Amino acid sequence: MNLKESMLKIDGLDSLSLIKSGVYKDTYGCVYKGKNAILGHYRIQENHFSLNPQREANILSKINDLQLAPKTLFLDEKASIIITSKIEGEHLSQSNERKRLISRIAKGLLSLHSNDFIGITHTFRDSLIAYDEHLAGKEEENIFIQTIELYDSLSNLYEGYCLCHNDLHPENVLFNNRIQFIDWEYASLNLPYFDLAYAIEHFQMNKSEILYFISEYTESIQDIDLDTIAKYRKLSKYVTLIWLLILDKYYTMNSSETELMASLKIKLNL
Repeated sequence: MNLKESMLKIDGLDSLSLIKSGVYKDTYGCVYKGKNAILGHYRIQENHFSLNPQREANILSKINDLQLAPKTLFLDEKASIIITSKIEGEHLSQSNERKRLISRIAKGLLSLHSNDFIGITHTFRDSLIAYDEHLAGKEEENIFIQTIELYDSLSNLYEGYCLCHNDLHPENVLFNNRIQFIDWEYASLNLPYFDLAYAIEHFQMNKSEILYFISEYTESIQDIDLDTIAKYRKLSKYVTLIWLLILDKYYTMNSSETELMASLKIKLNL
């Protein structure tokens, strides 16, 4: 059964229109049972990041009470299709209230990281190991070795695994009457420092914003070691570089992704 046939068999699905054709998932706007929704179709056979709709649905179900993410409305694991509620809101780049929104990101992450994660077993390290299967050559293997060694050293120093989003960049954060995070396919068990460092990197926070962001997360700046955050920022650079190396191997990168990969290599002295 092809994708079109699978979609036709979904009771209550209407008004399907492509929003984005991604490297591992195509995203559609739709109406599902009378409500605006988002349909994601995973390209399982062309997916080199070990992502699947079942894991995403499990995560969304687990955090449903937090009102921090879309709700799963439909799942067809065999057809690799997930339908979620549509989140209405604006991105950080569209708002002039940056300080208030940075605060809301911090509070949203605190809510996520404080949530019970019983029943979730996939770890961020599992994802890193899966990425290694697609790296080849001495340079790429050295990058992976440095990444996993840094991750393991940080994991040994700092305990406290929790559920993390792991991909918190501006396109995945929406604001309305509350903060909402979208695109949860990379979520897994991880140390909370990674989410904090990743957000700092991808929202390009300056020094004063970093201090404010962390203080809003902890309510006391002394609760988090800034040196630790710096190490996790380095880890986030390695992880992004690995993702880009896989992207470059199997897909076509755009110019901004190519520039980012070159920039990361320079920053990491590679």
